Amino acid sequence: MDQARRPGAELTMGGAAQHAPSREGEGEAGEPARRPLAPVVLVTGKGGVGKTTVAAGLAHAATAAGRKAVFVEFVDGESGKRVLGRKSPVEHIVVKPAKAVEDMAAKVFGSALLSKVVIGNFAMKRMLQAAPALRELGQLEAVRRITEARPGARVVVDMPATGHGVAWLKAPKQMRDLLHGGPLHELAARLATDLVAPGRSSIVIVSLPERLVLEETLELAETMRHQLGLPADRLIINRVPSAIPHHALGEARRLAAGNGALKGPAAALVEVLAARDQARSEAVGALTAATTDAAVHPISLPLAPVDPRADEVAAWLIAAGAA
Repeated sequence: MDQARRPGAELTMGGAAQHAPSREGEGEAGEPARRPLAPVVLVTGKGGVGKTTVAAGLAHAATAAGRKAVFVEFVDGESGKRVLGRKSPVEHIVVKPAKAVEDMAAKVFGSALLSKVVIGNFAMKRMLQAAPALRELGQLEAVRRITEARPGARVVVDMPATGHGVAWLKAPKQMRDLLHGGPLHELAARLATDLVAPGRSSIVIVSLPERLVLEETLELAETMRHQLGLPADRLIINRVPSAIPHHALGEARRLAAGNGALKGPAAALVEVLAARDQARSEAVGALTAATTDAAVHPISLPLAPVDPRADEVAAWLIAAGAA
């Protein structure tokens, strides 16, 4: 497999390898000694970075290792369905927010019928709109129950984008500390210890090789580490432009400078290759500048000509030692 298709390979620019600085805990050749992923993997990142695709790839990678895997989405599961494909070995579950809150209420009130009456009450609907933490608790409780019902499985959760993801994960501790007793306090406390906790869940953040996006990503990682006590276990840099083949640009320029039949096509090829080389250089520069002092070693995935399938992403993640 050439460098263009080897995810996690050292980035090159102008033929010279750009090595990330060594960090404590790294293995040979600067490779990090990555922590194994927890049973629940929470995948977050800015919208549009390929978060759903990476999450589906992580779930598929678990099945490649002979493990059961579940891919959890919220509200609409069309994106996951498309990425996983029709014959995926991954179990795909779509959690509906309203149903998740209703199920949580049934647990709190001890009665599914009573929960429907209460949730259907106009005043309660207004309260749920004003107190999103209750909706977040309901959806996190759905994830916990999915995990509990499938011992040994890897549960990969496609979390909301950046800011909303932090709010979600803060909800259990906030509700636990706000209430001093009762079923809702107990539920929040259980989520804080059994789900949103080191060793129970791993945080995977997906980003792009663009300076502003990377800066926002690293801020998110710091926020999660300081406010939630959950350091990022993986930093996935998606859609990194591939390096062009060695000497390709120089050879195209040589042909474009001649007088043969290939002069015109070669000139067009020079423009394409030069643009690709520039995009690669800018991506490498942004990635190097932004992650030099990052607490977690970045893992790069290649820019594919078309949206990759979950099994393709799984192969890249496995090759990079990130699954």
